[in-house]
Amino acid sequence: MGLFDFLKVTVKDEKKAAPRRPNASAGPSNVIEFDGKSFPLAGVSHKGFVATGFDGSLIPSQTARITLRVDDAYGKFSFAATVTIEEVKGGSVSGAWNMLPPEVEATIRKYLQIRKQKTGK
Repeated sequence: MGLFDFLKVTVKDEKKAAPRRPNASAGPSNVIEFDGKSFPLAGVSHKGFVATGFDGSLIPSQTARITLRVDDAYGKFSFAATVTIEEVKGGSVSGAWNMLPPEVEATIRKYLQIRKQKTGK
């Protein structure tokens, strides 16, 4: 063993892995998010939203700050908003927007129009 053997140590270059992105074949990812939780979006309009798979962590009349993300064949957008929870029932939650900026409301209306044209719903 030589005096300078410690200089022969090799160090692996450990680069961080790229962040995982949802697989495109996984289908649409329309969700609401709050407090680090995510719930599938069942419906959205210029008045509010409905989400499923809800865990009951919000109660009716409660005000909450959520992020809505839409990424499907009809549009891709996201925004943060303050909502008033209207109903929590059977694993679903519905809420009404407190105040939406006009550009966000226009984006939602355009999304709904495109979806209606393509699906008839």
